[in-house]
Amino acid sequence: MEEADLAAFTAALRQAAERHRGDFDTGLDDIGWREALVDDPAATRAVFAVQGELNLSSSALDDVLLHALGDAPNPHTAVLIAPYPIGTRRLATASHIISVDAAGVISIPPDAPALRTVHGVDPDGGWVELGGSFEVHVMGGCVPPPPRDVALGAGRLAVATELAAASRAMLDLARYHAMNRIQFGKPIASFQAVRHRLADALIAVASAEAAVDAAWLEPSPYTAAMAKAIAGHSARTVARHAQQVLAGMGFTSEHPFHRYFRRILALDELLGSAAELSTKMGSEAIRDRTIPAMLKL
Repeated sequence: MEEADLAAFTAALRQAAERHRGDFDTGLDDIGWREALVDDPAATRAVFAVQGELNLSSSALDDVLLHALGDAPNPHTAVLIAPYPIGTRRLATASHIISVDAAGVISIPPDAPALRTVHGVDPDGGWVELGGSFEVHVMGGCVPPPPRDVALGAGRLAVATELAAASRAMLDLARYHAMNRIQFGKPIASFQAVRHRLADALIAVASAEAAVDAAWLEPSPYTAAMAKAIAGHSARTVARHAQQVLAGMGFTSEHPFHRYFRRILALDELLGSAAELSTKMGSEAIRDRTIPAMLKL
């Protein structure tokens, strides 16, 4: 997309989110999200950036994974998100369920699994868990590793984009609070300890955004994994500092911070957490006795 077109598309996403509060999937349908996904990767980046910024949830990740696997994105096919038997809310209504796991892409009969809504750390995320026993049907004898790796990379980059945007939003919440909370006759933003917290959070946000930018410029399974690891680690760092700045206010149900915090904890675990991906990349470097290529930050 040209810069003006991307700005218009992003504005349309925000308007759709406002029109369809609590149902971003309907908003995405209204603006032709799947057609945009097929036409230009920038659409994916815009959608997940807006999701992170506004703390929204949708089943857009299913479409990203399907498109990366070479299938047509559609509202009737759900994808289990590694490494857990979990998916977006689409899992509850899908007529076709597939799983991208170590064995390849596996088709699961929709009438076999038991499904339940997940009410864990991110109860508003719309997550659905697949349980019970069922038989799987390997599609086409098993998809070879490259398509699977490409799909995982696409999913990781999308989630990394959302994590980076959510980190920026958490920092903005802490910054606003620090500038408007008065203690001893002055804003707490003037206190050195608070300023240090905000500065450390800003560094973490900048690191995540730089890694995501680099991965979008040079997309590959490796750059996506690196961006996901950096964004996940940065999001937890920002959340920790923002909570300290917000103090008791950050724990209240009325303040929006806790929703972002819950969301980033769930997102970090999807498709490999920051700790898991960092360990995996480090182990591979030691095994292969090679130095990984650096991202052009």
